[in-house]
Amino acid sequence: MGVKRGASGALSGTSTIATGTNPMGICISADGASVYTANYGSATASIFARNTSTGALSGTSTIATGTYPQGICISANGASVYATNGGNSGGNTVSIFTRNTSTGALSGTSTIAAGSSPYGICISADGASVYSVSSNIVSIFTRNTSTGALSGTSTIATGTTPQRICISADGTSVYVTNNSSNTVSIFTRNTSTGALSGTSTIATGTGPQAICISADGASVYVANANSNTVSIFTRNTSTGALSGTSTIATGSLPLGVCISADGASVYVANANSNTVSIFTRNTSTGALTAAGTIATGTSPQEICISADGTSVYAVNYTSGTVSIFTRS
Repeated sequence: MGVKRGASGALSGTSTIATGTNPMGICISADGASVYTANYGSATASIFARNTSTGALSGTSTIATGTYPQGICISANGASVYATNGGNSGGNTVSIFTRNTSTGALSGTSTIAAGSSPYGICISADGASVYSVSSNIVSIFTRNTSTGALSGTSTIATGTTPQRICISADGTSVYVTNNSSNTVSIFTRNTSTGALSGTSTIATGTGPQAICISADGASVYVANANSNTVSIFTRNTSTGALSGTSTIATGSLPLGVCISADGASVYVANANSNTVSIFTRNTSTGALTAAGTIATGTSPQEICISADGTSVYAVNYTSGTVSIFTRS
């Protein structure tokens, strides 16, 4: 299914589905058939089947993770799912799951050591590299593109208290939000080896959390939890450098941010105001314009959008649900 064109970006719908306890992370498969949540309080990942016509979710199956899972991501080919486990007992690891690409079911209980209390995680579009952030470092893993297994223990330093991580679609740049130092770390990625280099940073608002990058690679957005803003950066598509210091106001305590594949909309999950902020994006300049809010469950954390642009999902930490929105 292709990207929905000419969408207004407005959200509708108030339906929810139950997850495990205290969901924090969420991801959706590229084929749009499955949604997964990382449930911090119950040490599980919830597995949902998605109706690709309506966006509705069904299913209540779960699989055990390590303790205190927070971040979750899926490979572009849909064959692997990874979750970061933050607790010391059974944690400080990444859980590695094999996904049945026909049913969406997950299997496998293998883990690999990460740093202390890993949080954000991402995977390169080529499927060759996985990155997680923890304790002022990025852990760099090589992924076996046939089996999904991870190997490697190399790391690179970030700013203080890194939270989330994202990678450009072309695979050349990796970005990390540093909550305590109020910066984004900018890394250059070797597309042959997956190694990261570079120590440059750019200032954000206070308490940066989630980060996303436009499909065209021209814009990066950061949700700043303590200043209730989104930082808007222009990305040099040749070098990966970021510039610009403009911000736009969100709801209270923004923790999650995502962008539509068509580049026309940005959505922010606001944990204290129990809302999603809706922004229209200028696809030429990357500038954002506020376009309203919609209510979620209690304390939304992460947010994601389907590749076809028709559905937006937010995980609600306190109410233990996923909010399901239709995008028009």
